[in-house]
Amino acid sequence: MSAVHSGKFYKASLPFKALRFFGRILFRLMFRIKVEGRHNLPHEGGYIIAGNHLSWIDSFLILAFCPSEPRIFFIAAREEVYFPRWRRIFTEKVGGVIAIDRDKGLSRELIEKVRETLEGGGVLGIFPEGDVSAIETGRILPLKRGMGMFAGMSGVPIVPVGFSGTKELWLGKRLRMTIGVPIPGEKGGKDITNKQTEITAKAIAAMLTPPPHIPDGPKILRKFLTELFTQEVKEHPIPD
Repeated sequence: MSAVHSGKFYKASLPFKALRFFGRILFRLMFRIKVEGRHNLPHEGGYIIAGNHLSWIDSFLILAFCPSEPRIFFIAAREEVYFPRWRRIFTEKVGGVIAIDRDKGLSRELIEKVRETLEGGGVLGIFPEGDVSAIETGRILPLKRGMGMFAGMSGVPIVPVGFSGTKELWLGKRLRMTIGVPIPGEKGGKDITNKQTEITAKAIAAMLTPPPHIPDGPKILRKFLTELFTQEVKEHPIPD
């Protein structure tokens, strides 16, 4: 699939660029962030970036520390995007979200939006576990079939990303984002879907580290920051 270097799927808006600039500064002031493997990101759009998922800050780190162009569009559950209100305001002003209804699954509308994004030179950001881990274990949940299906129908490469330290947050916390070597694109049906899903799962798992040691001493704003970037209140699964 050839990427198109124009239009709303490649170009970043001025509001996004401004928020990204100040967001990088803010995150650097709040946390000790280590980003590895940025050289692995393709220079052109038309690929999938897939990571493990510990909290909402994972998507913000991708947006802040990956290039502003090609533009990254995340698939996210509508209830997670629109509540609380600050998330809805952020989404409406900045964009970059493909909101879905969880109960509709892989609808025709979603598939068409993904196809349009990738063919238009955009990047699809997805957390293929389909949920966040209840605790950080250094392992991942089983991947859902959606990411592999999107990869198979489009033939685009997949860039695996691993997050560590982003489950519980406090000022000065060490956060790590590792960007892996792209998995070559391959177009096909169910066999390719399963193959790309399995390869991606292994690539993400290989980048994760054991849960970080929690140091003694005060953890400033721990409750506030953790809850600020927590998904909707419900029980989440624990990776095996």
